[in-house]
Amino acid sequence: MICPNCKAEYQTGYTRCGDCNIDLVDQLPPEPERPAHDEYPAYVPVTTAQGQLETGQIQSFLESNGIPSEIRGESFRTVYGMVVDGLGAVDVLVPKEQAAAALDLLEKAQHGELAIEDWDEAKPQS
Repeated sequence: MICPNCKAEYQTGYTRCGDCNIDLVDQLPPEPERPAHDEYPAYVPVTTAQGQLETGQIQSFLESNGIPSEIRGESFRTVYGMVVDGLGAVDVLVPKEQAAAALDLLEKAQHGELAIEDWDEAKPQS
């Protein structure tokens, strides 16, 4: 028996998930196949991050400047919480139409040209 919500497996005889409090099923329906390149069709990579801390900092920085972001990469870093020689690195993706602004912000931040008080001025105007 399997929980359709959290995917926890139960022994025969159980009928409800102890965590989700929903009915268990005999088997999960097959997940629809999606090509990897369609995962974030409107997003493009702007940088690579080497760990959860760096990923969080980059995403927070972009989002505080009005640029939404997603990550794509290995599950190694999520499962083990670390990166080893690039294994577990992720790509940071932003909407295609905001890629140039994101790259500019990241470049300025990397070279120390953008101070915290400059963030409001650097935000894209809506």
